[in-house]
Parts: sequence; C-alpha cells; structure tokens
Amino acid sequence: MQKIGIIIGVVGLLAIGWFVVHESSIDYVATVDDELSKLESELAALDTAGMSEDDASVAKGAITNRLNTINASLDASQDRTLSPAQQQMLDGGLQRLQLILTEYQVTLAALDQPSGQTATTTKGTTITALAETIGSIQDYLNISPVAMLADSPQNATYIIDGAAVTLVAGEVVTEMTVDGAEQTITTYFGNEVEVDLNNDSREDIVFLLTQSTGGSGTFFYVVAALNTEAGWQGSQGFLLGDRIAPQTTELSQNPSHQNVIVVNYIDRAANEPMTEQPSVGSSVWLKLDTETLSWGTVEQDFPGEANPDMMSLQMKSWSWVQTTYNSGDSLTPADADTFTLIFMDDDTFSATTDCNTVGGQYDTNDNQISFTNLFVTEMFCEDSQEREFVAMLSAVETYSFTTQGTLVFDLVNDNGSAVFR
Repeated sequence: MQKIGIIIGVVGLLAIGWFVVHESSIDYVATVDDELSKLESELAALDTAGMSEDDASVAKGAITNRLNTINASLDASQDRTLSPAQQQMLDGGLQRLQLILTEYQVTLAALDQPSGQTATTTKGTTITALAETIGSIQDYLNISPVAMLADSPQNATYIIDGAAVTLVAGEVVTEMTVDGAEQTITTYFGNEVEVDLNNDSREDIVFLLTQSTGGSGTFFYVVAALNTEAGWQGSQGFLLGDRIAPQTTELSQNPSHQNVIVVNYIDRAANEPMTEQPSVGSSVWLKLDTETLSWGTVEQDFPGEANPDMMSLQMKSWSWVQTTYNSGDSLTPADADTFTLIFMDDDTFSATTDCNTVGGQYDTNDNQISFTNLFVTEMFCEDSQEREFVAMLSAVETYSFTTQGTLVFDLVNDNGSAVFR
C-alpha cells in the first residue's frame, strides 16, 4: 500500500490512515467521522485575515493535533491484509480528507505563514504542495481529480506552461531555486470579460495574467475562471506574447461564433527587437474547451474580422457583392466569385471579371481612393457585367471597412456604394 505524505510548508502534517495498530489486527478508529467533522468545523471558524501571529500559531497547533489524532501510519498496515470493509472505510476517509483540504486550501496556507516571509511567496509554495498532496491521494485511490476550486478568480489555480499556479489575492511568487534567488511572479492583470463559457447559466470570467522572472520579460496569458457551484475553477493559460500592450478583451460579435473571445493587443513586427515599443495591431480569436480547460484558436475567414481598424486593402482578395445606386437601382454579379479585386503594395491592382482581366493603379489619401490607368483585355463575352464593374471602379471616391468585415466603396457625388467581401 502506497504511503502518502502530506507536507504543508513547515507544518509537516501527516494525515494518512485512521487505523489503531494492534499486534494481531487493525481496527478502524470509530471516531474518524467525528474527528473529520471537528477538523472541518475548526477550519470553517478560522478568520485568518485578522489573526495575529500568536493566534495563528495556536490555531496551527490545534489543527496539527487534530490531524495527528486522525492520523495513523499506513506503514503499519502495509504488511497486513485489510478486510474489504476496512479498505472501504480507509478510502472513504481519504476522499473526505481531500475534499476538506481542497475547500480550505487558502486557510491552511495562511496558517502556515512563518514570520519574515511575504504572504504571496509562502502561500504559493504551500498551496502548490497542497495540490501535490491532493494529487497523491487521488492517485492512490485511482479516482478522477477534484478540481482546486477557489472563492474568487483571483484565488484560483491556473495551469501556465504546464505548471499549476495558485493566486492569492491576485498574485503569487513561486521560488524556482531553494535559496529563492530565482522567482517567478504571476499577477492578475485584468481586461476582464464576463461570459457563460459552458452554458450553465452562470457568468464565467476571462482575463489576462502576467508572469515575469525578475528579468526584462513580462509574458501575458489569457485565462478563464469557470463559475461552478462549488467555486471558481481556473483554466490553462494561452500565451499572447512578451511585453505586448493589451488593448481589449471582448466577446466576438460574429453571428457564427459561440462563446468566442477576441483579444486585441499591440505587438512588434517580426523583425523588430524587443527594445522597440509595440506598434503593430494584433488580434486572436479563442474558444475554451470546457472539458479540458484548454484554449483553441478560431480561424477567421480573413484577418481583422469585426475590427475595422485592423483591416487593410492589401489584406485579401476582395469579391464584389453588390452595387447600390441612390436612384434605387442595384447591380449584383450573376456569378459572385468571378469579380475579384486585389490590391498590391506597389499601388497597382488587378481584377477578374466574368470575361476579361482588369488592371491599373490606385491612389489613396486617408480614406479617399481613385483607380487610374485602367486597362482591360479585349476578349468579347456576351451578357458580361464587366462594363458596369469597370464603370463602378472608375466612379469610386472613398472607402471604408465594417465590423462585418466588408469593404465599402462610396461613389462620387454621393451616387451610391459598392460592397466587397
């Protein structure tokens, strides 16, 4: 039988067993349920926020004694055969213990805060050990993990680059070396958006965390906290980048998206050094897998969807949708995919129609645009709409983008508009 050690900081709590060992038999302690109930009541009654160091020491001693009363070593039971009833009682006790430790993880960490250490450093180290302990109990019992739930998103546990990080009041310092010379600081950043991610009629929260190691880097992560009936459950983190400039976190307005989160931020160009200030707008569309609590990216039909400031003429091949004239007339291509428009970086453009190829130059000034030096190949096509298409391009005066991801040309003299997607 595997021995499970529960070590919470300096307290060194051993809480495994609940057997009285005799020479010839092992009897389950009949008062175990009573002892566990008393432990739970004592933890629930503690007010660690206003507790002095002396009171904390007394409370720590009382809790330690309670656990020691409950505890009996599994070492003594390793060479003995437990009856099915004894094994069932042991398993039940361990399951109840892990639930108590999970519910009161922050209280236990607060009791185990030696003087002279920062709260965030000690609590982070302690709760990490507590999480490992609960994992050991779960491994021993071969049961599904009980999530480390918290009373708020700023006290929840998140998985950052594969490591569990539990915040305490929005921050935690994790020592990477024994002497504490290297530390990782994880901090609540903000940019919250509330959304029911798992459709349980409870508002969950998505926000940003930062993580730094004392050097120049500050890494930004997207995380979610699910608002369950038992408490807040943290997700895995999605890395946005190092030393970016976050802008907004919001729910996608795309009608085809469900619970998709859009994170807008300013980054550097690929060839720019980290010493440069972020200047390039970026966006990422994310959806949380509520089973694995991991993020996946949602591919867009084109970059910058639902964000006109991120869109440009050169970003894609545009397809003509419709031209509407102020006279009330409108013109829609018979074949929607045959009329396309592509803008080159050298101020030239090319277009396809239902007959010929069109090309030329374009000039822009703010949102004004004009097409010049147009040429058209000379193949004849019956019932072609090419003439109307070229005439429309020649009459374009301004352009704009919409939150639906479309390109709109306004015609001269307020004569109408043309829509491309």
